[in-house]
Amino acid sequence: MTVKDNGFRFDLPAGWEDQTVYYFRGPRIDERDHQLMLVIDRNLQQTEIGEFARLRTQPIVETLQGVEILKDEETTIAGCYPSYDFVYRWIPVNGLKLFRRHIFVLRENQGYGFEIEFSKMSYKMLGRQVKTVVEKLLPGTYEVRTD
Repeated sequence: MTVKDNGFRFDLPAGWEDQTVYYFRGPRIDERDHQLMLVIDRNLQQTEIGEFARLRTQPIVETLQGVEILKDEETTIAGCYPSYDFVYRWIPVNGLKLFRRHIFVLRENQGYGFEIEFSKMSYKMLGRQVKTVVEKLLPGTYEVRTD
C-alpha cells in the first residue's frame, strides 16, 4: 500500500495498513480546547449503520460509570449516506460535566467515526459547526441548514 497524505509518500511493508486518525483543532470555549477526531475504518466488517455504531459505543456504556445517553439514533436523511448520532453526558469528577458526541457514517465500503467532547456551553455553540465540518468532509451525510 502506498501512503500519499500530508506530504508523506511511501510504501508500507506487507501486513501493514494505513489507519490514519485525523485531528482537527477547534476553538477554545469555556476554558476548553476542542478537538474533532476522525477515524476511518478501511476494513469495514459491518454493513448496517446501527451495528457499526453499536460496536463502537457499547464499550463506552459498559466501562464508564454514570454515563447518561442523550441521543442514540440513526440520522440518515433521504438520499444520503447512512449515519448515526450518539451523544452522552459523563461526570468524571465532581462538578465537571462533559458531553461527548460520536457521529458514524458508512460510505463506499468504509466506516467513518467522528468524535468531539464539549462542555454544556460549547455544545450549544459548536454543534452546527461540527455538522458543517462533517458535511464538508463527507458530503451527503447531513442536511446542514443555514436558517
